Amino acid sequence: MRPASGNLQVVPVKGRHAVRDWLALPHAVFADDPAWVAPLDFVERRRISHRAPFFAFGEAALWVAYRGPTPVGRISAQINRRHLERYADGTGHFGFFHCFDDYEAAAALVSTAAAWLRERGMVRMVGPMNFSLNDECGCLVAGFDTPPAMLMTHARAWEGRLLEQTGLRKEVDLFAYRHELSVLSARSAKLMAMAGGTRDVSLRPFDMTRFTQEVTLLVEIFNDAWSDNWGFVPFSPIEVKALASEIRPFFRGEYGRFLLVRGEPVGVFVVLPNLNEIIAPFHGKLLPFNWAKLVWRLKREKVRSFRIPLIGIQRKWQSTPVGGLLLAALVRDIVRQAQRYDADWLEYSWVVETNTQAISAIETVTGPPVKTYRIYAKTL
Repeated sequence: MRPASGNLQVVPVKGRHAVRDWLALPHAVFADDPAWVAPLDFVERRRISHRAPFFAFGEAALWVAYRGPTPVGRISAQINRRHLERYADGTGHFGFFHCFDDYEAAAALVSTAAAWLRERGMVRMVGPMNFSLNDECGCLVAGFDTPPAMLMTHARAWEGRLLEQTGLRKEVDLFAYRHELSVLSARSAKLMAMAGGTRDVSLRPFDMTRFTQEVTLLVEIFNDAWSDNWGFVPFSPIEVKALASEIRPFFRGEYGRFLLVRGEPVGVFVVLPNLNEIIAPFHGKLLPFNWAKLVWRLKREKVRSFRIPLIGIQRKWQSTPVGGLLLAALVRDIVRQAQRYDADWLEYSWVVETNTQAISAIETVTGPPVKTYRIYAKTL
């Protein structure tokens, strides 16, 4: 699909007009794609503001590609100082990539982002990430026919091909798994039954009277559990504060669980209502009345799908017999909670392909992934 002809120009996003075109571009690219869910404009506008948490430890630039007056693509380039402090590998990142099926535009966008990173001393470019690995990341390369869960990306089928044609190559794949709750395999039922095998393992919900402290504990466990994963960068204090602020308005204590061994928190998971199910008809707009619809549906628990964005067990327990019981308790509680809400499915996302232990455990319950998101890389 190529909506316009004319001279191609890549323009930095500066000023209200450019921000408007940046926000509008995905609406044009996905105009005839029923699986796309428009993110809320005010959220997207806030995340590219220099008041966003990323800019406390990173810098970024944004561009829109035009043919004549018509926007046909967009991209960001960013440098994450926390990544460089951890890995010292000269890697910069790109993100927010969307483009019509227009190779010339895609090549110009990637070239512009690469030049910006090269000028700042970077030797590799990896992405897409919006802006970091702790945000939405990956270009969808399989699973185009169903809407994404909340805070997961979507893409047109040609976008991965365009990135590859510009010289980017696969770095790693990220998987999303969906558990259809009407289907409970014999293996997953056996796994859940294991959870009753010891009194040492228990769970407790989040204490909402100590919400900030609970989120801090969640992040401490998560940072430890995921520290050996590909590309991992720990959540920073400012990201933790932003996370607590963003999820607090619709979060309930039962959405989060701590896994305990003899009363000590050693694991955590969070199950969130899939807000994409609610906001899909909003077309990115919360005003004037969509905010009331959102509040009402959340209050009335009118959500039939959920996503698990955070899950982890401390490394010291992961390869132990108790670790297996922790996993069993986790699966049992997740399934029971979702069934109480009469949910159709819940999504485990994302899981990096190098985390074979987690993949083996999840596929016991869910089967193969329903979506694959690809991270690309190139030498600058």
